[in-house]
This record gives sequence, C-alpha cells and structure tokens, in this order.
Amino acid sequence: MYTFFKEVGGRQRRECPSVAMPTSPSKAVPSPLFHCSTHPIPCPSPCTPISTHNQHMGIHTHTPPHTHTFPITHTLFPSLCSRGIMGNLLKVLTCTELEHGPIVFLDFEHAQPTEAETAVWNQVSAVLEEAHGILAELQSYNGAGQEIREAIQNPNDLQLQEKAWNAVCPLVAKLKRFYEFSLRLENALRSLLEALTSPPYAPMQHLEREQALAKQFAEILHFTLSFDELKMTNPAIQNDFSYYRRTISRNRLNNQQLEAENEVNNEMANRMSLFYAEATPMLKTLSNATTKFVSENKTLPIEDTTDCLSTMACVCRVMLETPEYRCRFTNTDTMLFCMRVMVGVIILYDHVHPVGAFAKTSKIDMKGCIKVLKEQPSNSVEGLLNALRYTTRHLNDDSTSKQIRALLQ
Repeated sequence: MYTFFKEVGGRQRRECPSVAMPTSPSKAVPSPLFHCSTHPIPCPSPCTPISTHNQHMGIHTHTPPHTHTFPITHTLFPSLCSRGIMGNLLKVLTCTELEHGPIVFLDFEHAQPTEAETAVWNQVSAVLEEAHGILAELQSYNGAGQEIREAIQNPNDLQLQEKAWNAVCPLVAKLKRFYEFSLRLENALRSLLEALTSPPYAPMQHLEREQALAKQFAEILHFTLSFDELKMTNPAIQNDFSYYRRTISRNRLNNQQLEAENEVNNEMANRMSLFYAEATPMLKTLSNATTKFVSENKTLPIEDTTDCLSTMACVCRVMLETPEYRCRFTNTDTMLFCMRVMVGVIILYDHVHPVGAFAKTSKIDMKGCIKVLKEQPSNSVEGLLNALRYTTRHLNDDSTSKQIRALLQ
C-alpha cells in the first residue's frame, strides 16, 4: 500500500507499511510496481542520460548508486496499463525523506481515457488536434512588412497599395483563425476544470482517477506557452493587423467597402485587436477563463481548483530540479514541456487564488520554481520568465518577498 501525498512538494515523512524506510536517500527502495517492467542498467555517471524511447514524461524508481532503472517501452508497459498502473499520473513510489520532496511518477504519454472520461476527452481532443497546425502556421508567419513599407512610402501608387492589401488580407484571415482557436481552447479548459474539480472527489483523487484529462490539461498549457513565446517574438503580427485596420477605416471614410471586411468585420476586428494587444494572449485567455470558472461556480471551494494547480506545479518542479529525474529525459523537449506546464499552472494559480502564488502561504515553492528556470539557457526560458513577470497578478504585492522579486529582475 502506497501513501499518496496531498502536498507533493512537502517535506513531511510518510509511513509506508509495505516499504522499508531507508536511512538515507541513497538507499531508497525501488518500488515493487516496476519489478516486472524494468531492468537495472549500469549508468556511466549519476547524470548521464541513457537513450530510451522518446517520452514526454516518465519518472520511475529511485535506485541504488550507479544504477538506473529504465523502462522497456512497447513491451511490458501494456501489461501494466491493463492493470491500471502505467496510466497513473501521480503516484508516490517510495516514502523517503528526500531533500527535494517525495519521489513521484508522472506520465503524460501513456494515460488513456476511462469510460467516464471519454466524453470530455473526445471534446478536448478535437481541439488539441488543431494545436500543432496552429503552432506551425504561427512559426512560419513572416508578415507583410516589405509590402506595407512600400505602400506607406508611396501613398499615391495604387498598384503598391493593392499589392500591400492583397498581402495583408490572407494574413489577417490566419490571425482570425488563431483568435477563434483561443475561444475553443477556452471552452476546452472549462470542460477539463469541471471534470477535474467536481465533487465528490478531492483534487488529488481526480488526478489519480482521471489521468488522461490531466494529460490534456498539461498539453493545453504547453501549447499556450509555446504560442505566446512565438507571438512575443514576432512584431509583424501587430504591424500587419494595424495596417489592415487603418486601411479599413480609411476606406470606410471614403465610403468604400472592401471584400475582406465580410470575413473580419469591425466587431471581430475590435476583439482581435484586444487579443493581440496582450503580451501573452493565449495565457491571458486561459487566466480569464479560470477566474471566470471559479467565480461562476460559487458552491465549489476555490481550494479544489488551486490545489489541482499547485500540485501540478510542485510535481514539475521536483522533476526538473532532481538530477536523478533529469537523467531520464532523452531530449530537451521534455525539459521544456515540464517548464511550460509549471509556469502555466503557476500563472493560473496566481490569478485564481486570493493571495496568489508569491505569498508565503502559497502552496507553490516559487523560489524553487524560478531557480529551476534560471538554471536553464536564457534563450529557452526568457519567454517563460517574462510570462511570470508580466502576466501574473500578485508579483508586486506587499506580501511578495524581496528575494522572489530579485530573482525575477
């Protein structure tokens, strides 16, 4: 029988009847859950990754010094799935008093929806199927800067005006698709929050029972932070849309109706303008959606939502800051996935919780989370740090310590 920690980042020792308590972290006992699915493989050094199949997340047992336990994927894991083990999102494997908190198993790759999850899972899956294409389009977005400059420099050249307009219109149609996708993503998030916080189960029980939905929740956050990082580094988006709106306004004054207005009318253009004016528009959308969800569900304790968010943040932090876990990451994408999910849930927590994520009473170890980010190459985490600086609500509160503020400067 394995103890389930309510606060993953806690330091308290938990008694495990079926696991002998080691006297030190280096003597942690491997979990018997994985004896049938893993083999001990000598590791050249404590932090040298050994190539495994690409997994978003896969945290396994803590083993004696110089020995790492790695999964044999695609062979014995299906048998574990059938016994309801492999799909577990959060499971305490050993009850050791480690410096960084309890050892946890977090898997975002193999969780499959149960019958009870299927309806919500299908709804959210339909939205997430579009996410990859949206990111690909945004990444290849080059803008119409050249055509716009030429049109502005030669206001009387009708040919250049038409050339700029023809270049901008398809780009604005693409920006409209991005905005409309944010609305569908908002609805998907709401469905997940309803499923992961609804009574009679506590938040931790939801994460245990509905692993597939928790995985989708993480994927939404991963997409959101990825989208916003691309948007923040592409000024062409706002330049193109500003030119489009100026041209529409000028033609309206001249009583001219352009065909493109049928697709993006003035009301839609106003909403899109507010959306793209945000430094991190997708994250702002999810933050507003989470806040609205809490305010509209007055019978649901706020803690049910914030505990779900803080637990996800703590798990990601422990995985990122523990060398034994990082050894098992096969590529940098896994690290980035963890970091984006961690930052995303921190921001949502800060918008929903009355005192936010930065107060001393917060269930999120903000110092630890920020330090983990700052240990990575600056070019890979600057967008995430900016999201914490500029999209959180309570960073500048008096309750935020000077140390945390200094870390984010």
